[in-house]
Amino acid sequence: MSRQVVERLRARIGVAAPPSVATVEAGHLKRFTDAIGDPNPRWKSEVPPTFLVALAPVSMHMAEAVEYGKGWLNGGNRFEYLEPVTVGDRITATGRVADVYEKSGSSGNLLFIIF
Repeated sequence: MSRQVVERLRARIGVAAPPSVATVEAGHLKRFTDAIGDPNPRWKSEVPPTFLVALAPVSMHMAEAVEYGKGWLNGGNRFEYLEPVTVGDRITATGRVADVYEKSGSSGNLLFIIF
């Protein structure tokens, strides 16, 4: 059964999620940098690269992944920055499924979904 689920997920490679739109707020940025323990003063205006994961997540809910069970995870994100992101910017992020694969682990099979 898992093979069929993986194949249905693989059919979604290249399919984009609806865009996620958010504004970079100074308070959100401060909470993020405090949480990751990054004291870089530059982050008061320009955001660290990983901030966009918290600001505008682009992972997609996929019923097939839920059907697969609990042995799946987001295998990674990739970003393209065309210019620095700063406080006040309005960001539109669009995610898409880049790859889907299954690996055998010590506790059983794992499903990897790359966005």
